[in-house]
Amino acid sequence: MAEVKVLNINYKDFIQRYQNIQIPDYQRPYRWDKEKVKELLDDLKEFFIDKPEPDLDYYIGGILLYNNKQDNCYEIIDGQQRLTTLNLISYVLTDNIQQGQNFHYNNHISFYHIKENHQFLKEQIELIQLLDKNNFFKKLAFTLIVSTDEDQSFAFFDSQNNRGVSLAADDYLKAYHLREIDSESLQSKLAEQWEQAAIKAQNEMNIERGLLHLFYKILYRSRQWKGQTNIIPENKDQILTSFQKKTIKSTNNSFRLFKAKDNVKFAEVVIKERDIIKTLTTDDTDFSDVDKLPFTLRQPLYKGLNFFQFTQKYYTIHQILFYNSDIEDKNIKWVRKFYNSVYNSNMSEYLRHYIQLCLVMYYDTFGSVEIDKAVQYFDYFIGSIRIEKYYVRQEAIKNSLLQSDNNLLDVIAHSYLPEEVFDFISRQNQIKTIYENENLKADNGVRDKYKHRVISFYNLQESKLTKRIEWIK
Repeated sequence: MAEVKVLNINYKDFIQRYQNIQIPDYQRPYRWDKEKVKELLDDLKEFFIDKPEPDLDYYIGGILLYNNKQDNCYEIIDGQQRLTTLNLISYVLTDNIQQGQNFHYNNHISFYHIKENHQFLKEQIELIQLLDKNNFFKKLAFTLIVSTDEDQSFAFFDSQNNRGVSLAADDYLKAYHLREIDSESLQSKLAEQWEQAAIKAQNEMNIERGLLHLFYKILYRSRQWKGQTNIIPENKDQILTSFQKKTIKSTNNSFRLFKAKDNVKFAEVVIKERDIIKTLTTDDTDFSDVDKLPFTLRQPLYKGLNFFQFTQKYYTIHQILFYNSDIEDKNIKWVRKFYNSVYNSNMSEYLRHYIQLCLVMYYDTFGSVEIDKAVQYFDYFIGSIRIEKYYVRQEAIKNSLLQSDNNLLDVIAHSYLPEEVFDFISRQNQIKTIYENENLKADNGVRDKYKHRVISFYNLQESKLTKRIEWIK
């Protein structure tokens, strides 16, 4: 049976405990250039020399290994760029390759960058020696994932390799916010929780279960797509600006809580002894259910713990709505049935992500109250895009927010009652007109297939969607 081990480990322990680490043939070349190496050195200089934090580790992301028991080695799935660079730094210091790391390169691109970076690092020897005096190798920490299953490892490789040479946004966010946590044990706990979520999205079939999907398609859009002007599409820079640069520095291991449906009075979160996290209100309520943590999607975010708890809450909500198998809430069961029937793989992914966004925002505002009704109203709103357009692109999503008399996402976030959301959708005349004029041909195309999935779900004998809004139960 396949095993996956996830642990937080420092670089010195890593090279001592994991021997015979190799670069498999399917890996991409070593591509870090001098600018990337300089960026790493500058960051290390700031952390260990300019603003030293003696009790903190420097977190450098995740390393993925495949435990190839047949050949008695560990194959690098992800992390070659960082491990090769750290090997070069060690080589400049000691004139020796790190023991146990049997790296072999068979690509001229790798040879070129290794030669260039080695020369550059020799020029930086004084800085590297200063870092060594600060024992920086012992304080370099990362999350290590080791898999004993080759297929799983290739799935990891595919998902990681598709990201490109640079770290993805979620890696940057994790590393950035872990540095704001003073406790090493809490750092380790939060990093492991993060990587467990990453494991669930290791292949293309499960990519929507992952943190990248959560940040790009749910969290960024819910926070930034406001009003009816200047809706900026998500990209890596926008994600990092929103969830890194625009977060607030916390003080004394605490951060402020803002008014929310699960927190009607102001309070704060405090880390107490032994990393016990207390969410305090005026009556000392303790929030044990992650999806009920007293945060809201559009609230300001604090660096460190608040960011991780915020992410965990909305990751959990997304799993509850679309993936968890042990759901007892009848309204959510109904949502799942509708979603899986109508928004399956035949639906445009832009529209599928759109209804996920609406449902997460609705749950954030109202919980599961009438969410079975909400999914039908959202489908009525979003389905009009499918009926009208054979080809759906992201611009169609943005336009739907701008063409109505209000931004649907704003309506969901600001409403006090579900009926306010339903009434807003019901009175959109342009949507009503699309359904009244629906005259799709039975051509088995994407629009016709969507139409029949809806009719089939409601078990009707209708041939048109003219009275679509009347079908909502």
